[in-house]
Amino acid sequence: MLKQLIKYFVYQTKGHITKTQLINFLYLADIYAVKWTNKQLTELDWYYYHHRLWQEDLDTALSQMDGKEISQALENNTTFIRLGVTADTAEDIEIPVGLQFMLDNIRREWAGTGLAKLQQLLEYVYNTVPMLEVKGDHQPEAKVKLNLIAEREKLVSELEP
Repeated sequence: MLKQLIKYFVYQTKGHITKTQLINFLYLADIYAVKWTNKQLTELDWYYYHHRLWQEDLDTALSQMDGKEISQALENNTTFIRLGVTADTAEDIEIPVGLQFMLDNIRREWAGTGLAKLQQLLEYVYNTVPMLEVKGDHQPEAKVKLNLIAEREKLVSELEP
């Protein structure tokens, strides 16, 4: 599912997405899935590390796809994820319609260029419950696994009478 989600976001943004945006989009997709279904979409372990969202297996997936479905380009100290030479279209990716709605909401809300848009995205991500639980309590060099279930637990507690 990870490669499908990567391709979906890259294809839907027509290759105008930074690696930072992609990482945060994938995190939001996982956290929303956990919030509403109690299951992650990917098998990624998300961490808070050196004051940022971090995921170690994503680089492996990107490098396996690089040059084919997607390509990575470094421009002005920013890594962009672009359409690859064998890129399909978003319609060719087998993702259920309901999931597409969720992913499109993430993309519509947070895609775009410019520092202000990126700062809004990061502010939102860093104020999710899993991030708030760990943000000031750990040393920067400590890699702390995020508890995505905490977002669901917050929702359930808000819905209880």
